[in-house]
Amino acid sequence: MDAPEGTRFVVENFHEFFQWPEYFVFCLVLGLSLGIGIFFGCFGTKTKSNEEFLMAGRSMSILPVTFSLICSFVSAVTLLGHPVEIYYYGQQHTVMALAFIPMTFTLMYWFVPVFFELKLTSAYEYFEWRYSRKVRVMCSIFAIIHLICYLPICVLGPSLAMDQVAGFRYEISSAAMFIVCICYSSLGGLKAVLWTDVLQAVVMMITLGSLAVCGLIEVGGISTVWERSKLTGRTDVFSFDPDPRTRYTVWTSLIGGYFLEMTLFGATQSQIQRYNSVPTLRQSKQCLMFNMVGMMFVNVICSFLGMILFAKYWLCDPLTSTAVSSSDQTLPLFVMDALRDYPLIPGILIAGITCGSLSTMSSALNSLTAVITEDFVKHYKPHLSDEKLGFVSKLISITVGMIAFGLVFVIKIVNKTVNLSPLSTLFVGSLLGPILGAFTLGLLVPWSNNVGTCLGLITSILFSGTVGLGNIIAAKDGKLPNMKFPLSTAQCLLQNTTSGEVFQPVISNVSIEDLFQLDSMHVWKERDDSFAVQVWSTSFMWQPGIGCVSMLILGSLFSFIVILFDRQSIPKVHKNLISPPWLRFWERCCGREVMSNWVDYDKCETFRKKVSVGNGVHKMDGAQEMDKIMSNDRACSQSPDSSKSLKT
Repeated sequence: MDAPEGTRFVVENFHEFFQWPEYFVFCLVLGLSLGIGIFFGCFGTKTKSNEEFLMAGRSMSILPVTFSLICSFVSAVTLLGHPVEIYYYGQQHTVMALAFIPMTFTLMYWFVPVFFELKLTSAYEYFEWRYSRKVRVMCSIFAIIHLICYLPICVLGPSLAMDQVAGFRYEISSAAMFIVCICYSSLGGLKAVLWTDVLQAVVMMITLGSLAVCGLIEVGGISTVWERSKLTGRTDVFSFDPDPRTRYTVWTSLIGGYFLEMTLFGATQSQIQRYNSVPTLRQSKQCLMFNMVGMMFVNVICSFLGMILFAKYWLCDPLTSTAVSSSDQTLPLFVMDALRDYPLIPGILIAGITCGSLSTMSSALNSLTAVITEDFVKHYKPHLSDEKLGFVSKLISITVGMIAFGLVFVIKIVNKTVNLSPLSTLFVGSLLGPILGAFTLGLLVPWSNNVGTCLGLITSILFSGTVGLGNIIAAKDGKLPNMKFPLSTAQCLLQNTTSGEVFQPVISNVSIEDLFQLDSMHVWKERDDSFAVQVWSTSFMWQPGIGCVSMLILGSLFSFIVILFDRQSIPKVHKNLISPPWLRFWERCCGREVMSNWVDYDKCETFRKKVSVGNGVHKMDGAQEMDKIMSNDRACSQSPDSSKSLKT
């Protein structure tokens, strides 16, 4: 809704309210984060070895790992984006909190036991043991592309929001965050990253809580917040619309949300690295349970913040009135507009956004370093000592961080034509979704094979990528349906363009239905779009699921075709590479004797030795460690239990 003819919207300049306390808080958060890195890098446990640098010696406690997992979910994009989704699309997105429950139990009982027992450093090492080095390299490259592109996106979005609302230059904030993040990640390794995440998670929780409490006071209490949302249909939580184009429904939030979170927590190096950094499997599962509670809390409180935003701006939408130029600036605007007189609140927002960006950056940097070192450096330089590998890892961390910072300015140019949000979704859905499918196929289906998985990965990435790119192109051309709830500018401040008089319109005898045009909410369903546009309009919540499920179906199909033509060339898969509950399931369905045709029940993990010999590399460093693996294999083969398993 534009301003009435002869008037224009009055937009207040909030830059003058951004003073030295806000800059002080920003510097304080950066300084504390850097201090943790200096402590662990110079005065704490030494991080000279590659194992210590990348995996924190696999000796971390539950507290830092849990907070780090939560930090991976609560990024700066979450802080700025989630409340705005509720503001525009209502409370249906909140249902996604329930998707964390099946996701957590899937990870606890199907995924993590295998990852933990294998003692993975690079998550994608699993694919070499399960299939071949080609699959490992494919997934590693896809993961590197995702991380190297996601790093500048997760920094640029929040930096631009603070730049345009508070006048805090994005070049300065981005450079400062990258410098500090590179320093503490390179100095202290994973241990510094995890303990810094504790600080950052606490700050983000304080930010969310403070904004919720002060915002509630400012808009007039819970009753006001609820009533204004209810009048405009935003409190309808359970929509069962089966149309896949509908942005949020029970189906998108539960099923789509499940695949979205599974993709982030079950197919990424950063999360698998964290599961393996604690000493025991039980502790790893406890971290997941605490993480589930934390994520559900964050989801609910972010949704509540979205309701508060709407209660404040329900009669003057900031985006329509040009008070902000993009939706992710709405929360910073709210703080600078409505909460600037509350002590420390603007500074707390800056601290929360900074911590959200730092936690995501440090996780991505450490993950990139682990993948590049384990999947490529150790393959081409197999005789490097563990200390030299640790030094190389630090150099990689610094180099990758500098490249990512340079990409901030490239993404800034791209952002002029392509919105950052669908671009980020494209990477997650098209790259990580198929990787999740490959992990799931390997863990759950014993007869899936190398050729079938390779073909499945390629075709699923092409398929899901086509849907994602089509969505971006259609959005750029304005062909996607607008599903936002109606908004109003009925009481925005206006200025007469002739006299210069500033006034606020008076609303009288106007119903809510007329004010918000609620009858126009589902007009998009009546559009006669082409089939391609309808496919491209599929809710972004389905994209990771499309990538994962298409990989499962196509990978299984191609594997079955390979079995029909060349069964003898397919080797058995070791039982330790199959999810234990699913192995028991197949044994009950088919019998142990039939499954022994597909599964190697030998206690010796011969797949480690075969991969080492075949590639000229080894998981452990040094000839003595290789001798240890060989002697363990000989001991296994001579044990009574092993003899029994071979006879089975």
